[in-house]
This record gives sequence, C-alpha cells and structure tokens, in this order.
Amino acid sequence: MLIFSRRSALGFLAIASLYPFGAAAKTMPRFSTSQPGNLALQGYDTTAYFTVSAPAEGAADIVVPWKGANWQFVSAVEAALFTAAPDAYAPQFGGYCTRAMSEGALEPGDPEVWRMHKGKLYVFYAPRGGKVFDKDPDAMVAKAAAFWAGLMLSE
Repeated sequence: MLIFSRRSALGFLAIASLYPFGAAAKTMPRFSTSQPGNLALQGYDTTAYFTVSAPAEGAADIVVPWKGANWQFVSAVEAALFTAAPDAYAPQFGGYCTRAMSEGALEPGDPEVWRMHKGKLYVFYAPRGGKVFDKDPDAMVAKAAAFWAGLMLSE
C-alpha cells in the first residue's frame, strides 16, 4: 500500500525539479538547423573549420543529407571529406550552443562563433559563450555532454 504524506510529496517535487522534463520529454532534432532547407550550421561548410581554420559558407548546390539535416559545402572536395567521415567533421552537440547546453538549455549555435578543442568543433550562440569556454573548456564540455546524454534525439 502506498501512503503519500505532505513530506513525501514535497520530497518527490524536490527530486523532480532536478530533472529537465521540458528538454528530455520530447524528441529534439539531432542537429540545430535553419529554415528553409533544414540546413546544418546555417549552411556553413563544417569541414572548413578543420581545413582552413575559418568558417565558410557552403554552396546551395553542394548538399549532403546526413542524419536528418542538409549539410552544404564549398566544393565537391569538402563534401567528399564529410561523406567519408561525417562524425569527425560534425559539430559537437548537434551544432547547438555548447555554453547553453552546459547550463541545461538549448540554443542554436552561430557558425561564426566557434572553437576547436581536442580536434572537435564547438559552436556558441554568442561570443560570450566562446570566451567562457576558453576559461575551462573541459569543464564546459563535460557539463554539456551530461545534458546532451539526457536528451531524446531524433535521427
């Protein structure tokens, strides 16, 4: 027999408030995309961060669909690089803002605000996110990864 007291109800509510029901209760798109076109990284070429260390807008006619998003590239060479190893080039945390995720929230990343850390690409909603990241990237990545792991993501 279950007995609910005021104390047990308050305890349940205290524990429940720690769980991000709003974020995890519904399926989120795996990648932050812009409309129209369902473009990952707002149409920027994700390989450019690795090959030329700078953001570069992709061409509208060079698109690779991958995991529910469309990825644009500067040329067919970059598209082939991505196609061969998409997980290596895709931004971490689906292109959502790494700082926001480390604080338990989802915000789209701005492809102009980015950092490379340990061979991985991280994007941020605003320049302040990148500056905070610079102070302790490993801690921010760990917090963001914990939040990311609790999300229900679509493929």
